[in-house]
Amino acid sequence: MSSTKLSEIKSKIAELQKEADDIIRNDRLAIIKEIKDKIENFNITIEELQRKGKTAKSASTKSSSVIKYKKSETEYWVGRGPKPGWVKDVEKRGESIEQYRVTE
Repeated sequence: MSSTKLSEIKSKIAELQKEADDIIRNDRLAIIKEIKDKIENFNITIEELQRKGKTAKSASTKSSSVIKYKKSETEYWVGRGPKPGWVKDVEKRGESIEQYRVTE
């Protein structure tokens, strides 16, 4: 095999590897965005992600967290995990989340 032919093959391999890396990078970004969206939509916490071998059912036997911030009966946050949409909206408007702190 001539060195010219070998050089061409190596060049094609490098091009294909770059193309494969680009595809992986783009797919990874889409997958990461999808995962982040699901984490936010379902209010999944880091603790839940790190839990090993425990199902959601066994996790639900744990006592519930105390609500720290409450806007309405259906809009509240315990102050841990990803911020729910209503908290982000409050902060986006430049307001303080502290006005929704539950004091009991």
